[in-house]
Amino acid sequence: MTDDSVPAPSGPHYVADEIILYGVDLNDALGIAHLEVGMAGTTELQIRLRAGTIIGSTVLAYGYAFEGHCYRLDSTRIFIVTGPNAEPAVGCGFDTCLGYKMWRITASEQILEVSTAFADARSLILDSQLPGKRSPSSYAITLRMAHRNGRLQND
Repeated sequence: MTDDSVPAPSGPHYVADEIILYGVDLNDALGIAHLEVGMAGTTELQIRLRAGTIIGSTVLAYGYAFEGHCYRLDSTRIFIVTGPNAEPAVGCGFDTCLGYKMWRITASEQILEVSTAFADARSLILDSQLPGKRSPSSYAITLRMAHRNGRLQND
């Protein structure tokens, strides 16, 4: 039994900005990840990293370790990690016998997050653009116009 608060030890050498990502590899033997989206079993999204040699992993991440501390993600997240190979999971309560793996990446490594959401168009497009739900950068145009009482010129 492992302690949930102890991450895996550093690899063969110390890397100052190392992040250990804990999760499961969603790729099958051919390098294809199968994600069921939508209603149960009606729609499947397939992610193929490369036909032939597998160059990375589609990771369903549950947590990570950084600077000697373990963290749990608030919900599972899907990342495509193309750098390191998966290792058997050690530490942070992620047991190898349950199928968990870990990836050692640096904070500057480029990864891709895949976000899936299933709902009607009103929820995904219209409701997400309501005030208070938009990104702060989308308010910049309104703010620039408002500072001159809505005028385009300083006449």
